[in-house]
Amino acid sequence: MVEAHRHDSGGSVGIEFKHVGKTYADGTVAVADFSHHVPSHGTVAFVGSSGSGKTTLLRMVNRMVDPSRGAVLIDDEDVRELDKVRLRRRIGYVPQAGGLLPHRTVVDNVATVPVLNGMSRRAARSDAAELLALVGLDQSLAQRYPAQLSGGQQQRVAVARALASDPNILLMDEPFGAVDPIVRRDLQDQMLRIQAELAKTIVIVTHDIDEAFRLADDVVVLRAGGVVAQAGSPQSILASPADDFVRDFVGADRPGRNLRTVDVDGRRLVVDGEGRPVGVLR
Repeated sequence: MVEAHRHDSGGSVGIEFKHVGKTYADGTVAVADFSHHVPSHGTVAFVGSSGSGKTTLLRMVNRMVDPSRGAVLIDDEDVRELDKVRLRRRIGYVPQAGGLLPHRTVVDNVATVPVLNGMSRRAARSDAAELLALVGLDQSLAQRYPAQLSGGQQQRVAVARALASDPNILLMDEPFGAVDPIVRRDLQDQMLRIQAELAKTIVIVTHDIDEAFRLADDVVVLRAGGVVAQAGSPQSILASPADDFVRDFVGADRPGRNLRTVDVDGRRLVVDGEGRPVGVLR
């Protein structure tokens, strides 16, 4: 049975970026010098335009990219000292396009990593059925193939698959960027419910500041080359943008966007200039 695994603050789920940089063979500097701590059970969003290094930083955690300098630590252990395959099997990963195996059914896509980790196929499929329910998918879809699903359904399967090995860490690379706004909002709601139940350590990459504010406890706004323009809670960034770059990025001066926070029924909402809610601060 899939269970919510909660660990104390000393659990081995925090991530530390220590002066990491990445320069590719052609001389391109994807990340110059980046440091940040991702706390246990927290949700951190790296947000920025193309070329800001956000996806490179995310991929350093599961060694899809190794830094040219500096180190990424999980529980004070340099990930470069860990076997890549074993590391990736204990970290959930949701790529932008879902990355589902087209020749496998929905339930077998979700069961893939547990089976590779030694679980029986029967037990893995049983857990997969529970995870499909967790992400809001009907069991009637379990025997379908990815091509038979909508884009939103495929992303739900991708989230379920990422959670299948009960990882402490979940990496999400533009997870909802390929679906329409209504479906995206529903997927965000589902992700908030899942995090409230499972309390993972989550790193999200997005170019959408509204999505970052809605999903994350901590937001890192990046300039080109992974330079941190501002990092902090959504509330602190909205209340006091560090400079014109951040102010423009969060849309504080755009007509109809003027983002601000308001308290409604005990919740702090992020609303635009017309009073329309775009997120919830937790």
